[in-house]
Amino acid sequence: MDVEEAVSKMDEPLEDVEGKMKSVRADIMAVIANLNACLTKREENFRDRARLEIIQDTSHAVSKLEKLIQEMENGPALNYEEAFPRLLERIASELSRIQFYVAKGRELPSLRNLSPRIQRARELFLSELEKSLEASLRTKSPANLQQCLRSFASVNAVDRAEAVVKDKIMKPLLDECLEAYATLIQAKAHEPEQLEPLYTDISYGVSSRLGVLLRLVNTPHSGLHAFNFLANSVLAEVESTLGEKRATSFSPGIPSTFHKNYLATIRFLEELEKYCISKRKLDNFRGSEHYKSLLKRWNTSVYFTLRFQDVATSLERHLSGTKPTTLPEPKDGFVLGSTVAVWESLGKCFSPDFYLQELADKFLRLSLQVLARYGHWVEQGLQVPASSSEGESAEPWLGADPTKCLHAIVRDLRALSGNVLEIYVGTVSERLGSLPAEVKRSSLDLLRDAAHKLDDVAEIAQDRLIGMVSEKCALVLKQMRGVTAAYRMTNKPSPTRPSPYVTSAMAPIISFSSMVDGNLVLLEGAAASVCNVYRAMITELIETVKKTESSLKRLKKQASSDAVAKVTDTEKICLQLFLDVKEVGNQLKQAGLDPENFQAYIDLWEAAAPEDAKGSVQLLPKDVPRVHEETTGSVDQQTEEPPNAS
Repeated sequence: MDVEEAVSKMDEPLEDVEGKMKSVRADIMAVIANLNACLTKREENFRDRARLEIIQDTSHAVSKLEKLIQEMENGPALNYEEAFPRLLERIASELSRIQFYVAKGRELPSLRNLSPRIQRARELFLSELEKSLEASLRTKSPANLQQCLRSFASVNAVDRAEAVVKDKIMKPLLDECLEAYATLIQAKAHEPEQLEPLYTDISYGVSSRLGVLLRLVNTPHSGLHAFNFLANSVLAEVESTLGEKRATSFSPGIPSTFHKNYLATIRFLEELEKYCISKRKLDNFRGSEHYKSLLKRWNTSVYFTLRFQDVATSLERHLSGTKPTTLPEPKDGFVLGSTVAVWESLGKCFSPDFYLQELADKFLRLSLQVLARYGHWVEQGLQVPASSSEGESAEPWLGADPTKCLHAIVRDLRALSGNVLEIYVGTVSERLGSLPAEVKRSSLDLLRDAAHKLDDVAEIAQDRLIGMVSEKCALVLKQMRGVTAAYRMTNKPSPTRPSPYVTSAMAPIISFSSMVDGNLVLLEGAAASVCNVYRAMITELIETVKKTESSLKRLKKQASSDAVAKVTDTEKICLQLFLDVKEVGNQLKQAGLDPENFQAYIDLWEAAAPEDAKGSVQLLPKDVPRVHEETTGSVDQQTEEPPNAS
């Protein structure tokens, strides 16, 4: 037996098994196909049965509904003043069931054929239900109202209930309120029309006629959340009626009246919001179309434009092309009329009769612009020469007394910055109270930055003021150079009193001390500047005198045995300068400073004092260092007390 024959004998039983398996599989597939066909047929029969049941149930329900409607039409008149009619409750139940059937079999032609009958019955039922709602609102029966509203909700007629409240309650109420308001306007024909009395009457009417209803639908777990009488009935009628009959009240032509009427509207809306007991209810009310429509009638952009023009015009009248003007008496802590105008402009921006919460960003920007405009006005003015001598065609912006004007500017800038930080920021914070914390914080930071910028401008003005006072003193101090001529080769006795020019040189400081009235920062700044200038002049003069003396000594060829000890011209000059410096200290003390603890004067003292007087400032006459008496003369020098600087 070969291999092929052996393989063939082995394939025979396998092929037999394969044939049997295919036969069994075919039988099984036939059974499965038969089962699927039966199941499909059964499912179709089930759907047909369900459709038939829906049609039968709907037809039965419609017939029952029509009988109930006929009973309602032909029976005795329903008494809506007492309990909610049982018949209406049965009709609502049947109509709700029919709507459920119609929703399930909306594609069935038989149900579409029943639609006119259902619609007629529904309209008749809703007509009676509206009467019931109107009667329940008159009697203010919570039980009747709740049953009536549930009936409206069960037949998906929420809008019809809201329309009843709008047309039957709110419309007559508004007609009454408008009639009373017209009478009030006629009695006050000379006054602008204000909506506050009208809103008060409407709020009272809503509370008395619809208070029970509004509280009922907003009660948690009442099952009446679908109703929004507050927006779709109350506010809808108010918005449409006012827009039709009181359209002029929305005009921003008179900003003050617009402001009052707008705030009255906001307060009216807040009164209505009190009926919303949950955040979801409140959000729904504020997001309603009628809420937004009522607010859109108020053109706040035009209102802000008019207010902006009011502020800008008043401010520019005091700043544009004008010079600082001192007031006869300080006002609000300021001495310049322009600063008072700036402070008043800032006050307007967030005043109760000016500010609107919806325009918070614009009024904040306006406040920042006012502060920036004032700072720019001062900076521009400081660039103008203080007097015509500083420029041929320059007009003196600081007036006839630049020092006094500059001091007023510095004082007002400091005061304005302080008021903004201490008062105005608090006021703005109160007005922005309802805004998010981050927005509020960034807004207040902008105001603080603006106030600090005013301080920077004040520093510039202060530096110029100090420089101006210092320059006046320096012009007189230049007379110090005459000391050299007075003692060089003149054989004059040693000086015993200060030079006359010192009192004149320090006169601007004395005058400035009276002007600043105890402001040590300004006074010390001016005095330090004068001392520094004087110290530089003295240092230069002493160096020059000593160099000259050294040169003269080299030129002299006298024997040392012929020389007689005496006070040199250089020592006389240095002594005179030291006496002058001491008088400067007396003048500073008279101005209200303490020279012995004033560093700038201490440096001046060290520059002029002889070696035995350095290290300690002492202004008493007995502390004047003694000098050698001249031996060439027979007459003793008589010391004299320095004249009183005053």
